[in-house]
Order: sequence, then structure tokens, then C-alpha cells
Amino acid sequence: MKIIPLGVGGAFTKRHYHNNYIIQLDETFLLIDAGTTLRYSLPEAGFDYLAIDAVFISHLHFDHVGGLEEMLMQRFWHFENGQHSPQKTKVIVHEKLYSSLKNYLNSGLMNQGRTVDDYCDFFVLGEGEIFNIGHYQFHIFDTTNCHAEGLISAGFKLGSQQSNIVFTGDIKHLADAGILSQVDDKTVAIFQDVSFTFNGVHATFNEVLDYYPANLQDRIYAMHYNDNIEDYLNILDHSMIKRVKKQEILEF
Repeated sequence: MKIIPLGVGGAFTKRHYHNNYIIQLDETFLLIDAGTTLRYSLPEAGFDYLAIDAVFISHLHFDHVGGLEEMLMQRFWHFENGQHSPQKTKVIVHEKLYSSLKNYLNSGLMNQGRTVDDYCDFFVLGEGEIFNIGHYQFHIFDTTNCHAEGLISAGFKLGSQQSNIVFTGDIKHLADAGILSQVDDKTVAIFQDVSFTFNGVHATFNEVLDYYPANLQDRIYAMHYNDNIEDYLNILDHSMIKRVKKQEILEF
């Protein structure tokens, strides 16, 4: 499993791009969220829209879904040798978010006799349901109200029989989301959003330290962090938590 961080910044980042990822699973490329900076972060990391086999959308904030419509359209309006050769996109989504995401996309795609279903195929997962990608298993867990009150959101767990990763998505209330219940002996990495200043919708560094037992903290990879991260490296370096860096590939 290779994880390519397209960006690691927050919603208003000016330098780190939005917190979106490509996960390479053998020959399959899974995109994690599609923020408005995707049109820049994707080619800068050496990819184009056609390279993506599927995309998971965690919630509907613009830094996670603002670039999805463009990706769907770019893939649909693909031409080979002058012939229209549409590439439908697989979109993985939690069952709670499905109708809202579909309505969001239809607002721009439902015209000229087409709907969002002409551009993509939805794979809607409930709690405990699995989406198989080769010998890897992908399942979503609900974090609704744990990022922002009234907001539907989700994280995921992805792995094989040998190992797995847990990806929290955007989250503030870690205990309410039950993140630790997703972690097991085969979990090699926990991708956790971290804010180094007070934040009403993201877990702070101290909240992360307080929530996770010491024996798990060396598995945590901080993401979605402040643009001025250099001001907090001394704090981070004195912990066991690692930092995800833009375009630096991680392999598990």
C-alpha cells in the first residue's frame, strides 16, 4: 500500500493544498476526497484525472468535495482519437451522505438531458459493509456530528489480512466517534487531523495526546494541520506523532 499525500493543509491553506490523498493498492488508485485545490495538487504529484479508479468522499466541505464535479466532468468529456470516450467515476460514500452528495453534484450536472448518474457510479456503504479492492477491504465508519454539529461525515479503515490503516477524516470529538474501536493489533497507521491552535471543528494536538494511549501514539500521522506548522515542530518533535508531508510517499 502506497499513500501519496496530494495535500495536507486545512480548508484555508495557502501553501499545503487541501488534505486529499491517493492510495495505491496494487494497480488501483483510490482518491481520498477532492477539494478545490485538486486541479493543482493532482498534476503536481504526477497524476491526472484519468489515473483515478475510485474516489471516497468523507463530507461536503469544499476542501473535500469542491473539486469533485470538475473531476467527473473531465473524465466524462474524455476523447480518444477524436471520439468521445467517457470514463465514469466510482464514488464511494457513506449511506447517510449519499443523497446530499448526489443533490450537490446534480446542481451542476443535471442538465442537457443528463444527471450525475451519467458521470459516476455510486457505491453506497452502510456501517460494517465492505468495498473490496483486490485483496484489500475498505469500510466506512460514521463520524456525523463529531466534526461539526449537524454535519454528516465519515472516516474509513482500509487493510488486508496483514495490516490496516485508520483514517479519521476531519474530526473534533474523538471519543464520541469511537475512533479507538477501529484500531486493532494490525493497525500500522492512524491518519489524524491535528490543529496546533484552538479549533472548534478539528482535534487539537493536546486533545489527540489525551485521547490516544501512549502505546498507540507512534502510529499517528498528523494531517490537515496549520500553515505555520514550523512554529510547532518543536512540540511535535517531542512527541511520538509523525507528520504527513505533501507529496512524500508513505508505504505500509
